[in-house]
Amino acid sequence: MSRAAGLAASAVPLTGIAITVQGAGVIDPIRNWETITRPKPLLEAADVLGMCDYALGRLDGLIMQAEAERPPSVGAEAMHPTVWGAAARLWRDGHFREAVSASAEAVVLMVKTRTRRNDIAETPLWQETFSEREPQQGKPRLRWPGDLADRDVSTMNSGLRFFAPGVQMTIRNTAAHNVGELDEQSALERLAALSLLARWVDECDLVEVTEHLDGPGKAER
Repeated sequence: MSRAAGLAASAVPLTGIAITVQGAGVIDPIRNWETITRPKPLLEAADVLGMCDYALGRLDGLIMQAEAERPPSVGAEAMHPTVWGAAARLWRDGHFREAVSASAEAVVLMVKTRTRRNDIAETPLWQETFSEREPQQGKPRLRWPGDLADRDVSTMNSGLRFFAPGVQMTIRNTAAHNVGELDEQSALERLAALSLLARWVDECDLVEVTEHLDGPGKAER
């Protein structure tokens, strides 16, 4: 019990629990719990238990308040799991350029796996994957979900057509081929762009031509 009281002692200043006892003044019920075992106790067991319940309630309230006021979780560890999974070890060791390069390669592999394409270089892969042309056999497309005639959907498809290859050329290629180190802020901004691209790739529909024995294939999502 004394050990438990020691662990709970820090709750007293946080919660303000105290009992006023005539002739003894203000008593800390946690520190003085053992007086209940004495012939003439300063405190009764009910007093100590009541203050413990009050302290637990106050702590629950403080936790809820802290959670409500807590800023959103942002930063490298909140990135898309494909991006952070490839970057984590290098990032923690301070190898920021290598972390960006590894993440960019992981995002490319993610698209290659989804489209089942290993027949072209990375930049043309992005260009063909988001091409406005209809899919062909062995050349599926990624399309933003929704009605293709919808203006917002059309805008996203057009934007991805430029954004994805742009990320490849400006982030992956420079991280892979340059020898200089990136500072943490610059690397974080690049990871954010890769993470955004990876999340959008996840949200896109895969549109491909399926093979049919009784006739030509058709595009399916």
